[in-house]
Amino acid sequence: MEELVGNRLVTLGIGVLVLALGAVAIKRLVAKLSESEASRGSRLVDATLKKHGALAAAKVAVENGLHERAAQLFHQAGRGADAARALRKAEKWPEAASAFEKLEDWASAAYCHRKSGDQRAQARALAKDGTFTDAAKVAEQMGALVEAADLLVRAGKKAEAAELFKRIGNTARALELMAEARIDAGDYAGAGRSYVKLEQWDRALEAFRRGNQPDMAAKVLQRLGRNIEAAELLSQAGRPDEAAALFELAQQFRLAAQHWQLAGEPERAILALEREGDKIAAARLRIARGEHDRALALLKSVGETEQQYPQSLRLRADLLRDRGDLKGAFQALHGLLSLPGHAEKLPQWTREAVELAIQLGQGRVGKALLERASSALAQDPSHAVWVEDLRNQLSQLPDAPEEMSLVGGIAPRPTGRFQLGSAVETEATQTYTEGTVAYVGGEARAAAVDSFGVEIGTDGWPKGVPVSLARRYKGLSRLGQGGNGVVFRAEDALLNRVVVLKFMIDGSMPSDVARKYFDREVRMAASLSHPNIVHIYDMGHEDDVPWYSMEFIEGQPLSAHLPSGKPVSDKLFLMSVIEQVCAALDHAHGRGMIHRDIKPDNILVSHDGTAKLLDFGLARVLDDSFGELSVLAGTPYYMAPEQIDGSAVDHRADIYALGCILYRALVGRLPFQDGNIFVAHALEPVPDPRKFVPDLERRLVALLYRCLAKRPDDRPDNCGQIKLELHEALFGATRNTPGPT
Repeated sequence: MEELVGNRLVTLGIGVLVLALGAVAIKRLVAKLSESEASRGSRLVDATLKKHGALAAAKVAVENGLHERAAQLFHQAGRGADAARALRKAEKWPEAASAFEKLEDWASAAYCHRKSGDQRAQARALAKDGTFTDAAKVAEQMGALVEAADLLVRAGKKAEAAELFKRIGNTARALELMAEARIDAGDYAGAGRSYVKLEQWDRALEAFRRGNQPDMAAKVLQRLGRNIEAAELLSQAGRPDEAAALFELAQQFRLAAQHWQLAGEPERAILALEREGDKIAAARLRIARGEHDRALALLKSVGETEQQYPQSLRLRADLLRDRGDLKGAFQALHGLLSLPGHAEKLPQWTREAVELAIQLGQGRVGKALLERASSALAQDPSHAVWVEDLRNQLSQLPDAPEEMSLVGGIAPRPTGRFQLGSAVETEATQTYTEGTVAYVGGEARAAAVDSFGVEIGTDGWPKGVPVSLARRYKGLSRLGQGGNGVVFRAEDALLNRVVVLKFMIDGSMPSDVARKYFDREVRMAASLSHPNIVHIYDMGHEDDVPWYSMEFIEGQPLSAHLPSGKPVSDKLFLMSVIEQVCAALDHAHGRGMIHRDIKPDNILVSHDGTAKLLDFGLARVLDDSFGELSVLAGTPYYMAPEQIDGSAVDHRADIYALGCILYRALVGRLPFQDGNIFVAHALEPVPDPRKFVPDLERRLVALLYRCLAKRPDDRPDNCGQIKLELHEALFGATRNTPGPT
């Protein structure tokens, strides 16, 4: 048995050996056949090449599996694409990739690079092919994460790219890409939060606005110092208390007052109105709260030169009469009767005053009042009945044991042309507030303003202004009120921009004069084209109401940048603003135009530092005239002597006013701010600025004295000189030149 098994094993081994030897023999035979076939194919290729050329030979090479030889022949025949494909069949990967790249067949090149194991070249070819996602995967596999992330961005996969940048440690780039991805997905709030982390405030603001996130947008606006816009957003979001606080920061006290009212904070509303300088509105709110003593004190604090003085007297009369103080009410009414320029109100005020005189038993005083107003009362027959009735009552009164003085308590204001002599006698103790005062024919006029400015109708437009304009201008927001106009911020739907709208109202001057001033303001400003002068866009007369629209400036008046009681510390800022104002004034003066009311409130400084001159309502062309009507206008604190005494006024009045602004900025106070301001400007020497700032550079002192010279001939002839001298004094050589003593 064992022998049988052994024989079988031997037989099996012999069989295996025979098979192995047979396989080797077959292999050798196949090789010889292949070699023979190749040799035969090669000979056939050579023969075809000689007889038919490279292209035919290349095809024969392909048919015989001679792909590398075929590639050479295709290349020789100028068939690059066929050559590249032949190299790919020959598995000559680097050569094939190079051939495909020359053909800009990037997908085939990428395949060949992958087969050759060259990932970097593969990623590059895929990117060339526009398959950025596949290219990014290859780049990530080989550890090139920055390249992979950039490729994902190109593929539009910003969120995935952001994750890669986060892995790399580039947090800023990751946040930026995530923000963009969220915007693409409509997640504006999330994008805004990413931009906040990046401190890209403008982008954050845009994202929050698009995402209807007023709270977050308001916070960004605060960060940018744009408190008015932030307050408006908070107001729209129904948060009047926060809006009010921001309006106060922006010194928009009237808007702050409105929002404190909405927030149920009347006391803060009143304080805001007082800071605005609107003592009438504040007093009315005090009266509404039953705080009559405080209201009366507030009304008494209104100075005679303030625009609200007539209203203060009117309210004082009503309040005192309601409290039973008939004598005080009479004195307030008599103060009204002493004011010039209120002919339309004279009959009513006279009637009330005479009625009070009768109640006080002051027959002689009542008769004197009727006699004084007789000519005005006689012009309208409708007054005859009550005038006769009052005369009958007065005739029945016994003589009072002690007659009141018609000037008791409230001094009459000067009438006729403004005279310095009378001013010294009757107004020497008055303190003027910094606001515009206008004299027409020598008589001071005051504008009427109600609690929160012009009354607004249910349609959202000021009463008296045609609603037809509402088709073009939307979203009115009151900005302020001047002597002959009320100003609103609005959106011009036609031109798609924010503008300032100004409407003429009855105010400080007779209507014909006011219209001339209003139209003059438009014409003057519109005729000037300068980057530092507010542009006029449009104007018109609707339903007999003149109006115009002008450029809206995001910023604050120069007055908001002047610290109280101390000089401006930022000399670069001061130089920039004065330089721009000088350029604007020289432009206007070169065209024969003077402004006549240069003051900090008429210089707007935008958030980017651009200074803009506005309000040409008092401007005057040198050869123009209003006829026989004498007009003295301006702001007392900045008024040149020649504007006060009625002398001829030219462009050097603007230079004087600019000198007052420089004095205020460099010294921290106005040159004249106590006592009778008119007299001070006309007659008193300029206070030595070194009394307040001992180390003030002497060239600055000299410049101030020259600008504030009483005689126009002693002032600089143009603003360009001021600009150069100011720059030299602030930033030039340190030498000291003699200055005035």
